[in-house]
Amino acid sequence: MSTYELAGKVLLITGAARGIGFETARIAHGRGASVVLVDLDQASADEAAAKLGSRALALSADVVDLEAMEQAVSDSVDHFGKVDVVIANAGITPLKTTARAIDADDWEKVVEVNVMGVWRTIRAGLPEIKRNGGQAVIISSSYAHVNGIFNSSYAVSKAAVEALGRALQIELAPYGASATIAYFGYVETDLVSKVFDNAAADRFRDEMVPGFLTKPIKVGKAAGALVEGIENRSLRVIEPSIWKVPFYMRGLFGPLSDRRLERDERIPGFVAEFEADNNSSGRTFEAPGYAGHGIGTDYPLKGKVVVITGGAKGIGFATAKAAYAQGAMVAVLDLDLEEAQEASHSIGPQSIGLAADATSTEQIEAAYEAVRKRFGRIDVVVANAGIAPSISTVATLPVDEWEKVVEVNLFGVWRTARAAIDDVIANQGQIFVVSSSYAYSNGVFSSPYATAKAGVEALGRSLRAELAPFGASAGVLYFGWVKTDMVKDAFADETANRFRTEVLPKFLTRQVPADKAGEKVVEGMTRRAATVIYPFEWRVLWALRGIVGPATEKKLIGEEKTMGLIRDLEDSSAG
Repeated sequence: MSTYELAGKVLLITGAARGIGFETARIAHGRGASVVLVDLDQASADEAAAKLGSRALALSADVVDLEAMEQAVSDSVDHFGKVDVVIANAGITPLKTTARAIDADDWEKVVEVNVMGVWRTIRAGLPEIKRNGGQAVIISSSYAHVNGIFNSSYAVSKAAVEALGRALQIELAPYGASATIAYFGYVETDLVSKVFDNAAADRFRDEMVPGFLTKPIKVGKAAGALVEGIENRSLRVIEPSIWKVPFYMRGLFGPLSDRRLERDERIPGFVAEFEADNNSSGRTFEAPGYAGHGIGTDYPLKGKVVVITGGAKGIGFATAKAAYAQGAMVAVLDLDLEEAQEASHSIGPQSIGLAADATSTEQIEAAYEAVRKRFGRIDVVVANAGIAPSISTVATLPVDEWEKVVEVNLFGVWRTARAAIDDVIANQGQIFVVSSSYAYSNGVFSSPYATAKAGVEALGRSLRAELAPFGASAGVLYFGWVKTDMVKDAFADETANRFRTEVLPKFLTRQVPADKAGEKVVEGMTRRAATVIYPFEWRVLWALRGIVGPATEKKLIGEEKTMGLIRDLEDSSAG
């Protein structure tokens, strides 16, 4: 017996004209639900709705347009009187190639549709979902927890929306509403055919991925599992079920898989083939030669040039000082030129302070050119610039603020890293991206931050695999609570302070000095680390994330103090 009867419910589904979206609509419609089929193309939506007959409404809307999605919800309410379930299914897949060979606009388009489109779809539907005790359904992917080599934008997007869904699971609970995250493997859709019809991708999958994980499943099987998950208010739907093993063991399997990819001598050939045959950037690349990236060997910083965004204060400044102490030349990049120059001056004469907005490719590239002019090269780049949101929920944080956090913390990191790839390859250097413990802990009250940091983690993992054949590397930095202005401001917030002191285990709220965090980053540089996790307790949770994460959601949903904090916060925002 299901706990959520679909008969009489209204489901709004994006990307509903075909594939999983349409099949989900068909099954739900057959069980008595009314369905709103939203698609980019009105004619396709009309055709799909006509196949279902009564209780089906076809609407055209672009998921990246918040006003259009709000209008779609409004039209659905006008037609059916309500919306109970919103399924954010619309998505696109990129050309399969490396982060340096893909056109930057193409990479960002995937993240724009698959992350911002999902966010805007859910945000538009939240008033109805909460009012009706309904459900938000987010389509993630097995790519949320596997290495995104040759598919970084897709992996980034699916990891990011998983984090959004996890926050929603907690924040919707006080209203009798819920959120489901769906993780599918290879489903026989037009989207997946773009992967399976690519010769290089076919051979990579056949040679590098266990066959039992890549066997395509029928659309109907995936949609049936999704509908069953909605009926049972499942927190997650994983199909095919074999993917449950890597999901729950992701903290252990993921690092092993990453290590295998960065060491496998077949990868250089795949990199060369993907970059030659699937190159949308229009550039010509020399093939890698598996130079040997020195995993397990020292990488002395003396004489190296280290560039750090957000380097005027906090972890960035601490990292700059620690790298300089090891003999590196340091470039401090920050939004504020005066602060960047002041920080540089305090570090020493072999340091330069430059102004650059991490969200501006033009400004980042201009800063890199100034670094080359001053020091002759760039060896290591730390994409550290980031901002924190106000403590709030998905439903109440101002739209502009939610999106600004993702723009800086995700797109800004991508643009910083992308612009550095050629230098890092040429000098067999390193790229470090600053993620966070929020990449794998629940983002309740901080959903855009968690969304961005989960995406950054996926980016760093794929970059490491793609850079290794050139003798270069990438690493991901994860910190808990570091004594910075950002953390100080967060702890000063009443809701955050109450959540920290009344709900979270005390050992997870320990604050550590910024200087110590900077030292840990530099230690990671000197050994070409894949990960730097500090303080230690967060490493334990990182390794056990596949088990601890679901257990956390289960514990927090309905937990009295957390539910009260959410209601109080949203009531005060409404007032």
